[in-house]
Amino acid sequence: MSDPADSQRLIGDLIRLGTVVSVDLAAGTCRFRTGDIVTGDVPWLAGRSGATRTWSPVSVGEQGMLICPEGDTAAGIVLPGLFSNARPAPASEDIELVEHADGARISYDAAAHALSAILPDGATVTIEANGGLSIKGDVALDGRLSVTGTIVADGEITAKGVKLSKHQHLLVKAGTDKSGDPE
Repeated sequence: MSDPADSQRLIGDLIRLGTVVSVDLAAGTCRFRTGDIVTGDVPWLAGRSGATRTWSPVSVGEQGMLICPEGDTAAGIVLPGLFSNARPAPASEDIELVEHADGARISYDAAAHALSAILPDGATVTIEANGGLSIKGDVALDGRLSVTGTIVADGEITAKGVKLSKHQHLLVKAGTDKSGDPE
């Protein structure tokens, strides 16, 4: 009969808490410190890796667990994502959040029914949709709008109080003279 202490030790060797100490992005591996042990290059668990793939690499200092089949740290797999004092949880039950190292934040507040994407200065957004892009609802734009194609509007277009379909030009003369500003 085996010693219960041996069984406890073996079970304890299967899952170890620790911290990522280095990352090899090209290989999709990291080195993980658990106690006095630093692993060789081991993979981390990704959300998806089949026909649908997600890429969110671990970062140095990130806490997680090392799952060690048969207690073998060399065959370990890192399960990242344990919050720590250095990187605490956002602590909101209503908000789901993705926050990036440069400060970019994408969040959804279920209580407020609000989706938010906040990017740092200098960041850009690119949306490519050859089949078209549809936005339903009012759009507020604070900045310059540049269009390379045709603008088609079913409703009225108003600029500085002047309605495009209703404005008139004063001082119109025949020949090559130009009209005055719209009224």
